[in-house]
Amino acid sequence: MATKVEKQQLIDTLKFTPRTYKISMWGYGGEKVMGTVDRVVWDYCMENQVDLSEIAWSDEETVQDEMGLDVDRLPFPPGSWYECDNLAHNNGVSRNAGTVQIEDEHGNTVYEKSLDTIVGGGEDGEPDWSCNDEVWIGQETPGTIVFVGSSNEKGTFFEGEIELTQPFDITKLTLCYDEIDGEELVNGVTYDGEDIDNFGGSTDGKSSDFGMYLIKDSNTWETYSPEEKDWGHPPYGTSPSTWERSETFKFDKVKPTIPGYYSCTWKHFGTTYGSAYWDGTQFGEWEHGQFKPITGEVVSWSGYNWDTSSWVNQPPEPVDAQCSNKKCGWTGMRSDMRDDDDYNSHCPECDGTDFEWIDYDPDSQEGLANRAKYCKEWDPAIAMDRIVANATE
Repeated sequence: MATKVEKQQLIDTLKFTPRTYKISMWGYGGEKVMGTVDRVVWDYCMENQVDLSEIAWSDEETVQDEMGLDVDRLPFPPGSWYECDNLAHNNGVSRNAGTVQIEDEHGNTVYEKSLDTIVGGGEDGEPDWSCNDEVWIGQETPGTIVFVGSSNEKGTFFEGEIELTQPFDITKLTLCYDEIDGEELVNGVTYDGEDIDNFGGSTDGKSSDFGMYLIKDSNTWETYSPEEKDWGHPPYGTSPSTWERSETFKFDKVKPTIPGYYSCTWKHFGTTYGSAYWDGTQFGEWEHGQFKPITGEVVSWSGYNWDTSSWVNQPPEPVDAQCSNKKCGWTGMRSDMRDDDDYNSHCPECDGTDFEWIDYDPDSQEGLANRAKYCKEWDPAIAMDRIVANATE
């Protein structure tokens, strides 16, 4: 015989109009994989100082032809890091940084809670938890090489619908997750034992992480950490200070005379500002040991206003500060000012605390005037002192 409670539940069910509820999960999470690779892969990558992040986001042609790497001895095909996943592969929202929300057919929120505050158990007005899989780096046998890759993202990771013929019951909801090397990613939902289809969502990539690990004894491992490969690119060096920076030249009228890096602007699907290398004929960028001319039209450039082929050619540094007290009129180096215990700077002449930086912008009238007033020509005596100093180091 049915109890009164069971009879009432049956009546409520018969009276209930079928409804569709929407479930969403959003926050931080992403895609994460774990897989094993051969020892020859580890050795090859160490010998060739392979940057896993670089090959993860490069195509096969770039890796093979420009980087000169054997694509068959890498932990994954170039650009397809997610294929090394024989141990685990998951894409979901982080249990530590996500939110679950249930809406009724009218768009009203009937349940919303941060995932990290849900205890589980399917009681006390909460959904339950279910762990589908759990894998760790250290669970593999000694000598095994484990690859772990992840794309860290933000957004909505799950959107699905729950078709109900009886009132919604939050305790019948189960959130499913995989734990990959300590990170729990929620990637599935069931209601009353039935899987809810994920219609997808929308996420934006924030960062990525890739690593390999050589398993040792006693649940320990060696982390893959090769030295950064030296491609033999010309070094950038320091950027010119304002007082030693040249004016901005129009490229169609003036060309650099010394090979090296310069600040440039060029047009290619818009205006680009950056550093480019002048090889004596054209501007370009260095990639994997190869010089690639800039795609687009170079508009302008600027560099040093002195011959940087030798450091002794550098003109003496001019004064960089002046007292704001016009009656004082002190100008000099900021390093010559006195700093008190409260880190206030004082003029060495009038002891005032207000001062101004001297502008040497070569593209402004004020900067040009200050250059004419304060900047000095190359000094042979200073140059000789530098030669002697360099010789004794």
